[in-house]
Amino acid sequence: MSGVDLEGLVHRELRRLTPPAAPSTLLPRVLAAVQAWTLRPWYARPWLHWPAGWQTVSIAVLVLIAAVGAVLVPEAQQVVLDSIAARASHLTSAIAAASRQLETSFTAARVVWRAIAAPIAPYAFVVVASMWLACVAFGTALNRIAFGRI
Repeated sequence: MSGVDLEGLVHRELRRLTPPAAPSTLLPRVLAAVQAWTLRPWYARPWLHWPAGWQTVSIAVLVLIAAVGAVLVPEAQQVVLDSIAARASHLTSAIAAASRQLETSFTAARVVWRAIAAPIAPYAFVVVASMWLACVAFGTALNRIAFGRI
């Protein structure tokens, strides 16, 4: 059977099926939902469907909020900017103190390195390198003798 024949067969069989029926409780539930939607209180509806008095009051409140905001926003901005400036100056002085302490620590570490560690470092490197070579030699000998890889 080819793909075209199979497609035609499936199409015919599906056309023969009866469409599914809606449950008997669907229509009453839909009607109840529509009725509940239409009986909502005025404040739960879109603003254009509010009573005219409440629309007027809401517009007046909105204008009042905008006017108060226009008057208070510049004052609030100044308060915020003053607060930020005070905190920034405190933060700047704290960062300066921390950088001075960090610079002192690095200077002390550099002095200790130059006075104590720098003269010893070449000898320590030679000791560590010779220990590494000894470990490699011991490992090679152990591998060849103990595990029979001669």
